[in-house]
Amino acid sequence: MKTMAHDLLTEPILSWRDTHRRRGMTTLPGLLARLATGELGDFPRLRAHQFHPWCMFLTQLAAITLRRAGEADPRRSETEWRELLLGLTAGAHEPWCLVVDDFAKPGFFQPPVPEGSIHDWRNCESPDDLDVVATAKIHDVKSGLISPQDCESWVYALTTLQTTQGYPGRGYHGIARMNGGYGNRPRVGLASDQTLGRRFLRDIDVLLASWASLLGRGYRSDGLALVWLQPWDGREPLPTNELSPHFIEVCWRVRLASAGHNLSCHYTTTGARRCLPEIKNGDVGDPWIPVDRETGAALTVGARGFDYRLVARLLFGGDFEPAAAQLPRSGDGEPMLFVASAMARGQGKTEGLHERTLMLTGSARRKLGQPEDRAAVALRATGRVVAADKMRSKVLYPALKQIALGDTVVAGQFDARIDQMFFDHLFATIDLPEDEARLAFDARAQDLAWDELQHAIDRCCVPDARRLRAISEAERMFHACLGKNFPDLAAAHSATERVSS
Repeated sequence: MKTMAHDLLTEPILSWRDTHRRRGMTTLPGLLARLATGELGDFPRLRAHQFHPWCMFLTQLAAITLRRAGEADPRRSETEWRELLLGLTAGAHEPWCLVVDDFAKPGFFQPPVPEGSIHDWRNCESPDDLDVVATAKIHDVKSGLISPQDCESWVYALTTLQTTQGYPGRGYHGIARMNGGYGNRPRVGLASDQTLGRRFLRDIDVLLASWASLLGRGYRSDGLALVWLQPWDGREPLPTNELSPHFIEVCWRVRLASAGHNLSCHYTTTGARRCLPEIKNGDVGDPWIPVDRETGAALTVGARGFDYRLVARLLFGGDFEPAAAQLPRSGDGEPMLFVASAMARGQGKTEGLHERTLMLTGSARRKLGQPEDRAAVALRATGRVVAADKMRSKVLYPALKQIALGDTVVAGQFDARIDQMFFDHLFATIDLPEDEARLAFDARAQDLAWDELQHAIDRCCVPDARRLRAISEAERMFHACLGKNFPDLAAAHSATERVSS
């Protein structure tokens, strides 16, 4: 007799912790219920890189479920959520089970297998072997350490794999929601605070409000929402007109099996990407992904993460069309947080889990909500980025060359220190006249560059015979380049010196 095991709708195998850090175990509908009420504080057993994929999955699932039921309020009991989720699968429990022996039926994030056999598929014995993080012996994150009996970790590994995987090798295709196999699926948006419940409720409203616009892209309101429900032979992709807005995708053919208390995952290659073969640049209408206005491609976050240059482009909407979750809503209060996260990947490697949070309050919050004011702030931010780059390349770098060994200039902390102060300074001076605000930023950048030069002097390896001369030349070069590239700042300094004398 074919069996199924580890039903997420009825078995409390998912950990949660309340706002007082008391832990418990619950079901998938139990998590949704506790998120909606704000009772849930965090997910204590999620690994760092799994947090945002898991949150996005829960939000998409809740929004789709409510929409299909003709409802809008997620504040429901665990029992009500269970019935609503069963409505997505015509009353079937198999799509919510980790192990389903009948390959003609779906399991959780596991499409049915039309050929009815997985005997020649590859196999992994641990949840972290299935993970999207590229690991090695020398990395802090290692593979094969989690017990194969850990059902909860299998849930998180499956969710992360199927909703964020890129291109790890031939025959293993990534998700549709990224620009190319070495891209990533970022999560960018606004939130009223850091609590999971409030962001969950806001994002559900965003997804429901953007439903109609996605229908205009060609999605069907009654299209396939849980992609793992439909059999997949590894060849036939699903076009836009067969999918629901905010569909939850799968990118690999996988099946979990049990041997006693242990679980293992069988997986195989595919001949094509599962979803949206007609979209090559990742712009599928994901509510958390900004889109480059010039190329039409979904945002890809690189190894530098959300540095001040990228965040300025995202926050002010000049180069990127904001994600739906970034747009202010009528119910938003003050302050609001700009929150962004992504796991950067390269060819055969992971380039870091990157996160950034900015507080938007007062004048900054109000100006960013008005298109004309937003454009003006964007111009200021762009000018500050240019000024910081000029201070580094045209002032600091030539000075550092004077004390460098050969042509090698050791990288310092200038960019990192600019990054730390950039938005605080921008928002603090947002109501000042532009010339005054610009000079204030240039002066701050000059101070950071001078500190960087002095730090380099303290640790330079110039021979004693020419050390004093090298230091003098470096400082002279700094001031000469400052006067040439920042004449207004140099003039302001001269005026101050004349007044003080």
